[in-house]
Amino acid sequence: MIFTNKRSRASQQLIRALSQRSNAYESHADAPAAVNVAATRLNPAPGNPTFAAQFDVQFLLKYFSVAAGAYTSRDAAYMFANAPTLATQLPAFLFGNSDFAGGFTKLKALFPLSGWSYGNSFVYGKDFPNSFFGALDATAKADLRSGDMVQTFYSDGATDYVAFVILRCTQVAYATLLDALNSDMFTINMIRYILSDTTAAGLDQYNNNINIMKQSLFGKFDSDFVSPNSFKIPEQQQSGIIDIPLVKGVDKQVALSTMIEYDVTTVQWSLFVRSVQKTAY
Repeated sequence: MIFTNKRSRASQQLIRALSQRSNAYESHADAPAAVNVAATRLNPAPGNPTFAAQFDVQFLLKYFSVAAGAYTSRDAAYMFANAPTLATQLPAFLFGNSDFAGGFTKLKALFPLSGWSYGNSFVYGKDFPNSFFGALDATAKADLRSGDMVQTFYSDGATDYVAFVILRCTQVAYATLLDALNSDMFTINMIRYILSDTTAAGLDQYNNNINIMKQSLFGKFDSDFVSPNSFKIPEQQQSGIIDIPLVKGVDKQVALSTMIEYDVTTVQWSLFVRSVQKTAY
């Protein structure tokens, strides 16, 4: 009997606490939900590392033929059938703000092209959007968003072609993230490498290394690489996702790169950030 009274008293205390601190509308139909914004935080899901921030970067590959200043969108199948020498890999440069200021001079030298030539790189919404063949028309700009980094390639011949590798961040404009590296640095502790095309041809994208490069103020250069395939595990059930536990500090001198297969139109990296540090004001 004494035990019953104790449990009843505890239950009453619980009910009283819930009614006073409820964040639902069940007992307060006319009142807004009570939410403590300052206490909001994001916990790591099972399988994810502990992190302070997370963001996604997409690599989008687009092709166009150009005639008299008019751009016509083309897909990978068209390129393979009509311009097979251009159905080759193209590089994508992530971060590397110092080298971007010089037109990616160092990175372009490290990744020679087959069939294509390097064009200019620009930030859409900030720089003049153009390719080797002049200003972009409405068709060429249709898939661009303000803040995208656009790395262009071209081939001039009987038919002129342009390719875009578009870098886009889904949480903040990619150009904003790139500019912040002038004063901030962060340490990543995992890259989740996601492919939407999980056919055998699509998964060939994992054969391309992730290259890690750093160029100092006066040109000293270091590099390393990581193989995505080396992090596949036998029990993995999702063929289009690989978690790469890469721990690397990123500032304006550090760049990551990979080659994009000609028929892989979308690649996504989800980057988990362990820490952020202010380096200048």
